[in-house]
Amino acid sequence: MEAIRLHPAPPTSPNPYSPTNPAPATALHLDAQIPIPKPSRPGELLIRVHATTIVRDMLAWPETYHHDYAIPGNDLAGTVIEVFDNDSSSSSRAFHPGDEVLGMTHADRAATWAEYTVATAEEVTGKPAALSWAAAAGLPLSALTAYEALFVHAGVVARPSIEDAVRNATRKKLRFSSHPRSASCGGELDAPHAPQAPQAPQVRILVTGAAGAVGIHLVQLASAVAGAHVVAATSSDARNREFLRGLGADETVEYADLEAMTQQRQAGFDVVVDAVGGEVLARCWGYVKAGGALISVDSSSFDFVERHRERGIGREDVRALFFVVQGGGEELRWLAGLAGAGALVSLVNRTFPFERVREAYEFANGRYEGRGKVVLVR
Repeated sequence: MEAIRLHPAPPTSPNPYSPTNPAPATALHLDAQIPIPKPSRPGELLIRVHATTIVRDMLAWPETYHHDYAIPGNDLAGTVIEVFDNDSSSSSRAFHPGDEVLGMTHADRAATWAEYTVATAEEVTGKPAALSWAAAAGLPLSALTAYEALFVHAGVVARPSIEDAVRNATRKKLRFSSHPRSASCGGELDAPHAPQAPQAPQVRILVTGAAGAVGIHLVQLASAVAGAHVVAATSSDARNREFLRGLGADETVEYADLEAMTQQRQAGFDVVVDAVGGEVLARCWGYVKAGGALISVDSSSFDFVERHRERGIGREDVRALFFVVQGGGEELRWLAGLAGAGALVSLVNRTFPFERVREAYEFANGRYEGRGKVVLVR
């Protein structure tokens, strides 16, 4: 089979490639005559890959360097070719050769940048017919990261059923179209014409990097699906406001205006989910209310709590954490159900064939225009 592999640094290089000395895109090679992997354990499936994704900075991930000539990639959309022989597990029996699936292999076991890959039955779910191969591949990693941030680690948002989530999303979209916002930055919804009954305070969630790959799913899941009040922060409100409103954001704001917004309202956020890192993340400590949570999904911020503590930044009354997404079949089925019903949008910015992987990786790590995932297709 063909597979994209990360070749080691040349002998003339003073240092091997590593997370602190990431390989350049030129180290990626589309190699031929690679043995096709075989399912070897109960629950494993051989999948022909039709599409997979490129994530910014993934050549700096530690798991990329567990062994030489690694095949990167975790997202996948493809067709089941083979199920492990003599497998009586209920999860594997749910899949048959010919089934179309989407999924994400575990962080420590990549290898989806290949013509074929092996995944477990708990790492995939059926692909909704409404999704293209590229859109299906763009869903798992980003949507699962958003899912786990909100419904596993935040601790304040309850996951609705698929039926309730679809109703919530439909209701929110109707509300947006019926009550347009003011033109000001972070404008509130116009007041409805009829008096409304008092409601319990909504959970308030701030999402930074809201127009990015994970941020897009955070906004959708938190606001339109779970019903929280979501403030979506980006570097340019003029460029992203209408797009984020369409996804369900209640308010939009630029990073530079966040502190003023928080002070003006004298109310912090129950949860802040950061997808940017750097100084944006450092300032987020001040936006969380006492007893709230600060969660980073920025891969370069894995040790932000310790690094911020060394700088004298942090609070004892805020639960702060970084996590590595775990995934799971049940969560994937829920997300795919939403996507199939049109309640969760998976956006693709651009597709590249496998043989242009170097160009694709450089594109994904640049400041490209538009929104959505960069996808490799076969």
